[in-house]
Amino acid sequence: MLKSALKYTVLLLAIFLWLQAYFPVIYFNSKLFPDDYRFGDLYRLSYLPQFKESTTACYEEVKSLKNDTSNVNLYIIGDSFAEEARVNKTDFNASKYLYTHWANDAYIQLDGTKRNILILESVERAAKEHLSEDVDNFSIEKPVINTENPNLTFRKKIVQGWEKISPVLFPPGTEERLEHTLFNYDFFLWFRELKAKMNLILFDRIEPKVILSKDKKHLYYMEEADSTHGRSAFFPVTDALIDTFVTHANRSREKYLKAGFDEVYLSIIPNKVSVQSPDLGKYNHLIERIQTHPALEVPIIDTYDIFKKTPEKYYLKSDTHWNCTGRNVWLNIINQQIIAKNSQKK
Repeated sequence: MLKSALKYTVLLLAIFLWLQAYFPVIYFNSKLFPDDYRFGDLYRLSYLPQFKESTTACYEEVKSLKNDTSNVNLYIIGDSFAEEARVNKTDFNASKYLYTHWANDAYIQLDGTKRNILILESVERAAKEHLSEDVDNFSIEKPVINTENPNLTFRKKIVQGWEKISPVLFPPGTEERLEHTLFNYDFFLWFRELKAKMNLILFDRIEPKVILSKDKKHLYYMEEADSTHGRSAFFPVTDALIDTFVTHANRSREKYLKAGFDEVYLSIIPNKVSVQSPDLGKYNHLIERIQTHPALEVPIIDTYDIFKKTPEKYYLKSDTHWNCTGRNVWLNIINQQIIAKNSQKK
């Protein structure tokens, strides 16, 4: 009896581990396992103990009007820097706030009695992708109820159906989620840290997804720091490409102004490496070249010029994202220079 109970217990545990690794919804919402990112995304990739620090929520007071009668509705199309875990409605002096990730679309209705502001936010490493075409995340027209095209061939319908269900049947990151589930407790982290530290000391080798600064005091994401990667701050960007990015930014602004927004802003958040270690390669100065482009018509939210003056001040040691100080610089620009200014116009 005991042997059978043990056998079924092990079987059920194995099934549960497989399910939570296979289905991200279970993995991220079960709350039965340690948070993969509790010590930062760069630490999670490297396990170098000198870059280990607990990530905490920011509670610093954001300098805003804190006016309950604000007539501003704020919309952001952005990435992980603006996601709910880092920024939310309580950080803005706005009557309404809506955040939409670049990967998603949203149907919205604008309130003509309010000042409708749109911010296009992107971290520097992804800005080229986001500005390589016109921004099209928001639909302000009436939604189409029946989207089925009767003229589609049977083969095309099969292809479209497969595209919808394949991410469910074969979700990416399954192996990685299972590995982190089994070996992400603090007890196992000690062994991982020891291995990573010995590899660095004995072989001058670290996880290939991260790169150390020349003085080995800072850790960066490979995509930002490897000059051969297209997203890198050191990957060459031609003037013609900058012209293209500016053209799409201008056209996106014009499109959303015509759709009913009162103003559209562009905010490119600097890569950590661009601020702290521009000497790792030949920096392409992407942000500056876009922001100072003579044809740019989109008002900017500039954090690069602030961050580069005191580069040690604004980013987490163990993470690619900014710390509370960097976050609040961005929020204060929005609340003081954008929302406050536009509120006074009503």
